[in-house]
Amino acid sequence: MFGYVTPLVPELKVKEYDLYKAVYCGLCRCMGSRVCSLSRFTLSYDFVFLALFRTALTGETLLFTSRRCAAHPFRKRAEAKPNDALRYSAAASALLTGHKVLDDCLDTTGIKRFGKRLLIPAAKKLRRKAALPMLDQETERLLSQLHTAETAHTPSADLPATLFGELLGSYFRHGLEDENKARIAYEIGFHTGKWIYFADAADDLPRDRKEGTYNPLIESGMAEDVLQGNTAALQNAMCLELRDLSLAAELISYPDQGIEAILKNIIYLGMPARFEKICKKYPAKDIRTEKGTVKPHE
Repeated sequence: MFGYVTPLVPELKVKEYDLYKAVYCGLCRCMGSRVCSLSRFTLSYDFVFLALFRTALTGETLLFTSRRCAAHPFRKRAEAKPNDALRYSAAASALLTGHKVLDDCLDTTGIKRFGKRLLIPAAKKLRRKAALPMLDQETERLLSQLHTAETAHTPSADLPATLFGELLGSYFRHGLEDENKARIAYEIGFHTGKWIYFADAADDLPRDRKEGTYNPLIESGMAEDVLQGNTAALQNAMCLELRDLSLAAELISYPDQGIEAILKNIIYLGMPARFEKICKKYPAKDIRTEKGTVKPHE
């Protein structure tokens, strides 16, 4: 369910893209030092998004260095030095990944479940190393509610999406003492979480229908429309989440224009482009009528 929140790179300036890559590398390095080397394999663009927003909200200054790493041993790359936002995002990423692996074990059956169970010790280690006990408890509570809703095949797509939104909202807000900043952070995380949940459901729809696994679009009766290319209703729902996300993001007093440009690129360009790419998997099919063939939206 990760990796959907990315910038539209061709629309970034070179210096903005360099900044984004430096934060990505800095978060990777921070995951190794703050959590453990294992956690670096779980690095996600979504948590780069979190790190950038936390940096913007708290007004922290990003400092940079140039280093080689195992992934790029022959050339030094710019890398953001650890700050509170990066350290927190590193721990939060490890915590959520650990929970996700354990949650997948509940949702998977057969030989696939056996493979997932082999990862349980690593998942527990990530949760322990994250050292965020209050957020750990909140994650367990919300994922339990989400699992219950999905197991019950809830006919509403909005209910499980809301639960996942609440989960990410708690991750964006956690540890922020300023009430106004905490509220902004929660709204950003909440609407990002709902958007990710819907995007993941649309992306996985053909596989979920084939395997008979849970998908909120199937349970809510939207699946056939989406598979036939009638994605208007789903796109409207996604646009509403992006609208509310952008309203919250506009309340931030950005101390760094580069970070502001990257975040607004992600919200206004990157996320819509990502969902448009998903929708292209479902080309509109012709509808046979007595008068001939027409397109669904004609």
